[in-house]
Formats: sequence, structure tokens, C-alpha cells
Amino acid sequence: MRKFRLTYTFLVLFLMVTAGYAQVNQTDNSAEAAEIQRVESQLSAKMDKMLDSWFVKHANANARSVINSYSDTNHISEANCDSIYRLRLSRIPSIVQLGYNSSVRSYINLYANTRKRSSSAILGLAQYYYPRMCAIFDKYDVPEELIYLTIIESSLNPTAVSPAGATGIWQFMYQTGKMYGLEVNSFVDDRRDPMKATDAAARHLRDLYNIFNDWGLAISAYNCGAGNVRKAITRSGGKTTFWEVRPYLPKETQNYFPAYIGAYYMMKYYKLHGIVPADIRIPLDVDTIMVKKEVHFEQIAHVLNIDIEQIKTLNPQYKRNVIPAFTQPFPLRLRHHDLARFETMQDSIYKYEYDTYFGPLQMYVNTYTGKTDTPTVAKKKYHVVRSGESLTKIANRYGISVTELKQMNKLKSNYVKVGQKLVVGYTYPADSKPANDGAKAAADSTKTTTTPTPATPNPSSTQPAKPATPAPAYTTYTVKKGDTLGKIASRYGLTVKQLADYNHIHNINSISVGQKIKIPKK
Repeated sequence: MRKFRLTYTFLVLFLMVTAGYAQVNQTDNSAEAAEIQRVESQLSAKMDKMLDSWFVKHANANARSVINSYSDTNHISEANCDSIYRLRLSRIPSIVQLGYNSSVRSYINLYANTRKRSSSAILGLAQYYYPRMCAIFDKYDVPEELIYLTIIESSLNPTAVSPAGATGIWQFMYQTGKMYGLEVNSFVDDRRDPMKATDAAARHLRDLYNIFNDWGLAISAYNCGAGNVRKAITRSGGKTTFWEVRPYLPKETQNYFPAYIGAYYMMKYYKLHGIVPADIRIPLDVDTIMVKKEVHFEQIAHVLNIDIEQIKTLNPQYKRNVIPAFTQPFPLRLRHHDLARFETMQDSIYKYEYDTYFGPLQMYVNTYTGKTDTPTVAKKKYHVVRSGESLTKIANRYGISVTELKQMNKLKSNYVKVGQKLVVGYTYPADSKPANDGAKAAADSTKTTTTPTPATPNPSSTQPAKPATPAPAYTTYTVKKGDTLGKIASRYGLTVKQLADYNHIHNINSISVGQKIKIPKK
């Protein structure tokens, strides 16, 4: 009887321990599932932003081009999908060791099954970006397949910005970008330049691999930093591979490498899942010119009649749609035929409504060029606050940010009151004379002059001489179809305000064909 009681006691203890382990295991599994779901939600949000970008919206992709009639997922049963995915991953020739588990399976399903339309757009963008990225990675002897990290980081969106401030197609943080030579200032952010950022990413990944000697850990360090990976290695007891160290990594990093494997799988086997690359028409016939004078994208777009979104797509590194060639040349990428027209018409482009685009930016121009104050030739442009207006509404009206508006007016809060006078930019009179003109006039006044001898009057001439008719102080221009006051002012080297004031025009958008515009002579 006693023997039976002991056996019964041990059985109860065994069942309790087993139930405890099962509960812990279930808790761990549910926690991992929740983390995977969180990461999948973040990745889906990045894909949605990519789908909302201009060049993807204008793609010719539709339901038929995204999903093929054939998809082997229709024939893969739940029971054997793991063995099929595992087999396919094993057949990918890669220096990076690709493991497989339930986490990897979740990300394969995300990219290859759940978000087929997004993956189609990614494949379309990859045809544009990846050939040049592969060449850069090859230059640094970094495995080319690591370019697929851009799918995890940004879904190939060069202007993506994370809540933490990571920016660009490779999602560089400010300090890391600076460490690898990426310039970031008021006008330019090299993290948004796909090729400059790729060059920096290749060097960064190479350095991380040289530290950890394992691509899984190097990829994890790209996500959370080398310091966090070192701590995880220490906590693991000195393990040296990703899968061994994974439980000790930060939660948000534990699924980063599995997500990469899921994206890698999609890039290799998308056809078997019925996905067709979207026909995304980012121009390939492009070239670069070095611009030697500051210019706004809208100046280029108006004069050359180009869609400004195309200019932004080809030049994503310029944060304010401004090429800041104030003190040194900067690159501009355009299609071949547009570039030829830019070279021919660049003077007209630079002059087109210059003060309209660069007046509000004068504070940044001074910072960029090293000037400490506004040139004396510039005049402040003011706005009087009306009822119902806020800083945001006023800033939007004049094309500046709230931060710029507050800095220009030294405001410490967002509060403004009716009747308050705010500086909203600067204007530059086109007829302002440079200093050397005054010197020339002074020199002319010192020239020796000879007083002419008065002519002997003709006695037979009794009719007094007629006074000379003064020449008009202006010429007249007749408005033609397609003309705007800005175009006319630019043609004659004037500002819109000067021309409007001279002609008593109160609404600059109200001129009509055939209207006579007076052009003041200089």
C-alpha cells in the first residue's frame, strides 16, 4: 500500500511538472507569436508607405499583372509546407546561412502569400535599384544578397523615415550615417540618396562582419547596434552564431534576421507563388549634370514643363526640393533630353520667380553659406495675423515650416494674436545696383569736361526751337497665351511685385491675353 502511495505521489508530481513546462512553453510561444505579429505589422506599414509613393502609384500594375494564374501555394498542404520551404531555402546558393523555423515561415507567408501586391511593387523597384546596388556590394566584397535587407528596412522607399528618425532606403540613423560620410544638413540628406547610402551600408555591414564573423549576427547588429549584440553574446555564454545568440538579443531584433530570410525567399521563388514584378516606370535614360547655382525643383518643372514628382524621384536627397549650389556645385539627375534642355535654358530657369522660391529660405541660405545676417539688398516680407489663423496655416501659405516661421520671428510658443506682424520671408529687388556701379558712376563724374562754345544764332531764323519730346520711361508688352506675370517679370529681369506695383495690378493671377503691361526701363 505504501509503495502504491509513493508511486501515486511521484505520478502527481510528474504531471504537475509537465503541466508547468507546458504552460511556460505555451507562454513563450504566445509571446513569440505576439512579437512576430508586431514586426509583421511594422513591415506591412512600410509596404503601405511604399505603395503610396508617386512612382508606384503610376505603375501599370493591376490585379492581373500582380497575381499569375499559377501558384504552387494552392497545391501545398499545411502538413508539408515546412518541408517544401526548408528544401527551397537549402537550394539557394548563399554565403549567409539561412535557417528555418516557425518564425521564418511566418515571414515567408507575409511576403510570398499575404502581401503579394506589395511584393510585386518591391520586385518592380528592385529591377531599377538592385543592379547598381549589386555592383557596389561587389566592390567591397560583401555578399550581394544582403541588398535584400532594404526590403525589411524601407520596402525600397528612398524617402522613408522611421519614428526614431532612421532615414532612407537603408534607414541610417544620423550618427551612423555621419560615421560613413553621409552628409545631412538643412538642404541635403545623403541617407536618401540610394547609391550613396548603399555604399555606406556595404562598408558598415563589412565592418560588422569583421567584428562577429557571422552574417546572421552582423545583420542583427545592423538593426540594434554592435554593442547590443556583444551583450547578447556575453549572456549566451560566448556563443558565436545567430541562432544560438538569438534568445539573448533585444526582442525587436530576434525576428530581424528571420524576416530577412522570408524576404530573400520571396525574391528567389516569387514566380512559384504567382507574383509578377510590377511595371514601375522610373526612367532609366538618365544622366547627371553639376549645377553651379541654387535652383528650386519648381523652377525646373515650370520652365521645362516636367512633372515635379519625377524630379523628386530622380533626386531624393534634396529635402526642400532645392539644389543648394550657393558655394559649390551639386548634382542634378534628369532624363537625357531634359538634361539637354536644362543646359540650353538654365539662365531662364535660374531667374524664374527667384525671390518667390528663395526669399522664405533666406535664413537657411545664410546658415549654408556662412553669412551671419541678411544682405542689405533684401527686404523682409511680412504677414499680419488675421482672425482664425494659426502658425501652421500661415507657414503653409508661404511654403515654410512652423519651425522656420518661429525662428524667423524668435517665437518661443505656437501662440499668435490677431494683428501680430510676422516675418514670412525676404524679397530681393531685381534692380538693386551692385557696389561697383556706384564706383563707376563716381569715376565718370570725375572726367574732365569741356564747355562748348555757344553757336552764333542765325539772324534769319525767327522761329523758336521746339522743345524735345521726352522719351517714355517704359516699354509696352502685350500678354500672350500661356503668359503669367511671373514669366513676364523674369523675362525683363524684374520681380513679380515690381511689375505688379508698376502696373497697379492687385491680383497677379488676373492678367488676360491682349492686356498691355508696362515694362519700366532701367
